[in-house]
Amino acid sequence: MSGAAFVQVLRRRWLALVLCVLAGVAGGLLLTERTPRVYQADARVIVNLPAASNVTQAGQGLQLTAELLPSYAELATSRLVATKVKDALGLPESAETLRRRLSAEATPQTLLIDIGAQDGDPVRARSLANATAAALADAVRELQTGRAPATAVTVEVIDTAITPSTPVEPRPRYNLVLGLLLGLSAGVALALLLDALDRTVKTATQVEEGVGAALLGVVPKAKGKSRLVADDSSASAEAYRALRTAVRFVDPDDPPSLLMVTSPSEGDGKTTTAVNLALALARSGVRVVLVDADLRRPSVARTLGLEGAVGLTDVVVRSALLEDVLQTWRDELLVLPAGALPPNPSEIVGSQGMANLLGELRDIADVLVVDAPPVLPVTDAVVLSPQVDGVLVVVRSGKTQRAATAEARRRLNGVGATVVGGVLNAASTSTAAGYYATYRPVQSGRQRGAAPGPATKRRLAR
Repeated sequence: MSGAAFVQVLRRRWLALVLCVLAGVAGGLLLTERTPRVYQADARVIVNLPAASNVTQAGQGLQLTAELLPSYAELATSRLVATKVKDALGLPESAETLRRRLSAEATPQTLLIDIGAQDGDPVRARSLANATAAALADAVRELQTGRAPATAVTVEVIDTAITPSTPVEPRPRYNLVLGLLLGLSAGVALALLLDALDRTVKTATQVEEGVGAALLGVVPKAKGKSRLVADDSSASAEAYRALRTAVRFVDPDDPPSLLMVTSPSEGDGKTTTAVNLALALARSGVRVVLVDADLRRPSVARTLGLEGAVGLTDVVVRSALLEDVLQTWRDELLVLPAGALPPNPSEIVGSQGMANLLGELRDIADVLVVDAPPVLPVTDAVVLSPQVDGVLVVVRSGKTQRAATAEARRRLNGVGATVVGGVLNAASTSTAAGYYATYRPVQSGRQRGAAPGPATKRRLAR
């Protein structure tokens, strides 16, 4: 995974990352709150060597004592010394329990031993450290019994312990940093795991792999309830204008004049895309006819506030004339509603009457935008796709499954349909911003790798 892809994953899964970091910090604070306070007091003793009669004996004695010094440190935490401390202070704890609260360390290159004692009470910690230092000196003296005083090794307390003012446990700063790092690590791991388990389409690469063609546009998630955004100044409106440009330049030598808009599944936003794309094309000076070919759940007329009782089906079955059912929206867009819902939608869109209707519409418009049903639930879009110049597949970010997108492409390719590109709908702000920040020449399904060129408007005789 590249660095940019990794950052995109974290941006998509920012909530999981933030929650894990907060949980880690909360855990560090909770650990600090729940950890009992422990104080440590330290005393220092020195190991005295016997007097030497010459330099050689002094060097040998010093070397021997340095080698034995770690043993004296171990003796400080032995059961023998712990028992002496217990008896001296009259403590209720067992010697074994007391041992675990004592520590001793020999300072390298010296004859010094640092003795530490921990307790929840700072005064008791001081008493333990001083009592342990005294008990060590007493134990060493007992071990030297039988030796002449001039040759005996002794231990002397040189620094008595003082009452500690601050505890050694808990460590708030350490716990907080540790919790932050653990939370961050867990958040990154969870973000990567969630992204790996998520089989929906979310990125430009996933759209292109799914539809088998270039991504022509990324539409950010709309903030308002209105489905008509192509005539305002929002980010969604700009996305549809960019999509209009991409569609017109998808193949400079042969731009599609009959474009079908569909999606793998329902709820992906195909109708919203078709309507806004048609409006964006119409506002560029192109004569556009928007056709509602979704004969199962038509919504173009409702979206534009037009009458949808008669329309496409009536013309195909020859119960009405095209000029009688073709409507104008705001004097800039021609709209052909779906009309009455037939019992056999697939047969209607695949009939010769439908082909004749599309041919007639080609003669009165520069561009036809056809809103078709989704590919997977019904066969209407697959049946209609060979009759159009290109198919635009709309997928919804975070909803459309990658497997569904691939299956829709397989079905369209199976009938020889030309998929010119895909649209990522309802994308996050970061995804949309990243796409347009790296906007590049469009590669179409019909001519991948083609560089954008000037558009050639084709206005047929009316």
